[in-house]
Amino acid sequence: MLEKQINGFIDYCKVSGFKDKSIESLAINLNKFKIFLGKIHAGPIKKITYRDLLCFVADFQSPSIHTKKARVWALRQFFHFLKLQGLVDENIATAMPYPKIEKTVPQFLTIDEYNKILSHCSKKADTRLGIRNLAIILIPGLLGLRTGTIISLNFEDVDIFNGLVWVNEKGNRKRIMVMPKILCQALNKYSNSQGKRRGPLFLSTRY
Repeated sequence: MLEKQINGFIDYCKVSGFKDKSIESLAINLNKFKIFLGKIHAGPIKKITYRDLLCFVADFQSPSIHTKKARVWALRQFFHFLKLQGLVDENIATAMPYPKIEKTVPQFLTIDEYNKILSHCSKKADTRLGIRNLAIILIPGLLGLRTGTIISLNFEDVDIFNGLVWVNEKGNRKRIMVMPKILCQALNKYSNSQGKRRGPLFLSTRY
């Protein structure tokens, strides 16, 4: 049931300019919807009720808020397509509310906690791994960069001589930041220990 309609919808999304990740998410959630309908024996498409949709969104062992939101979006898009094709009289998924995602309060280190970590890493900065860890700890404290941003840094993004770093932002944009002298010294020492100038700036112990 619904396999033909789902395949037609996915083709419709491809020619309508949906992003690949969005199409993948839609396909996954709609195939789960098909399995769900098979379990409850919902019958023809026009027999699917609003209650069936609500039950699906909440099904599969208490899904997360993000999963529920993805399912609501998939159903809204799919039933819009079914209405365009004349397979249903109305988009019954339109009235489905998106679950609210509660914003979490960020957790921060206190100045004292950060200084303790910094002190510990400074004492261990006599090895290649130690100087790497010190540089990693210095960057968020001095530049305020997030973990994901630090991980994405490459050697080519850092100009130790002029004390500049190019930071990747959303939309493939780059922002230039000035690095303090102490960070330049740590990165210079780390760079010399690595013996290279290209590729990912920070590597794990496996490389």
